[in-house]
Amino acid sequence: MKINNRRYIGCKTKLLDFIYDSVERYNISKDSVFADIFAGTGVVAYRFALEGYKTILNDTLFSNYVIYKTIFNNEIMRIDLLKNEINYFNSIDSDSLKANYFSNTYGGKYYSFDNAKKIGFIRDYIEENKQKYNEREYYYLITCLLYACDKIANTVGHFESYLHSAPKGEKLMLEEFEMNSNLPESYIYNEDANNLAKKINADIVYIDPPYNARQYVNFYHVLENLARWNKPTEFEGKSMKFKRDNLKSDYCRSKAPLLFEDLIQSLKCKLIVVSYNNTYNAKSVSSNNTISEDQIIEILSKKGNVTIKTIDYSAFNAGKTDLKNHKEYLYICEVF
Repeated sequence: MKINNRRYIGCKTKLLDFIYDSVERYNISKDSVFADIFAGTGVVAYRFALEGYKTILNDTLFSNYVIYKTIFNNEIMRIDLLKNEINYFNSIDSDSLKANYFSNTYGGKYYSFDNAKKIGFIRDYIEENKQKYNEREYYYLITCLLYACDKIANTVGHFESYLHSAPKGEKLMLEEFEMNSNLPESYIYNEDANNLAKKINADIVYIDPPYNARQYVNFYHVLENLARWNKPTEFEGKSMKFKRDNLKSDYCRSKAPLLFEDLIQSLKCKLIVVSYNNTYNAKSVSSNNTISEDQIIEILSKKGNVTIKTIDYSAFNAGKTDLKNHKEYLYICEVF
C-alpha cells in the first residue's frame, strides 16, 4: 500500500510533477523546510520529502494526521510485530464476531455487516492493546485499517452518503504499508491552519484549502470516526454523520476571503504556493469556489510578486456537474 492509494477529493497525485517543477525553478535549497498546511492525503509533502526537504504537515482531520504520523515519523517500528498483527486481522472469521459499535452504526450502509463487524473488532483490538505499540506502530495499524476501509466502502468515493444498492461482499483485507525510512525531519500538526501559520517558519508554504462549500469532514466522517474512536451515539440523517461543527472549515463559507488574507499575512516564508481551480460556474452552487481569482491575486500581491501557472485537469465529480475547460491554478508568490 502506498500513500496515494486513497480515494480523496482534491488529491494532487496527478499534479505532483506540475507542482514540484513549478517550485523547483525558484532554486530554493532542498535542505529547506516545505510546509503543507492543508495537507489532505499528504502526497505533496511526501513528494518534497523524497526530494530532501524537511516538511511541516497539518490538517484538521485527525484521520489525516494519523496517516502523517505513520509515514513521516522516524520512530523505529517492529516490522515483524506489525506483520503478525495484520496477518491476524486478515485471518479473523467475521462469522465468529459479535455485533459492535461500528457494525451497529454503519453495517448494511457503508459496509456489509460482516465487514463492519470485522472493522469494529480490529479497531477495538488496536485500542485495547495500545500499550503493546509505540506511537508510530499504533498509528501504522490504524492507517492500514483506514486504507482498507476506504477501498471497499459502499460509496462513489467519499462518505457524503452511501449507495442505494446493498454493500458488496468484498472482504476487508489489510495490506502492509510501503515505508521510506530515509525521509528528512518532519513536524506534524492537527489544528487550524490560520492559527498554525502564526507559529511556524518555513522556506516554502504550500496552500491547498477547501475550494467550495462542501465540507471535507462530511466527505470522510466515517473514517474520521474510526480514527478518533470516541464512539459518538448521536448522528444526523441516513448518512450517519456525527456532530462535527468544530471540524467544519470556514474556508467553505463566505468568510473565506478574509481568512485567506489573514493566513497570507501571517506567513513567515520565502515562497507561497497556492493551489486553486477555476470552478466558478458549476450547476451546483455548493461546487463554486469561495474565493475569486481577483481576490487571490490581490491578497498575494500585498505579500510579494505573483506568478500564475495553469494546467488542464479533470476534476472529480459525482456525475451532476459538467465542468468544461477545467484548469488547476498555481499562484506562486515570491515574498518581498
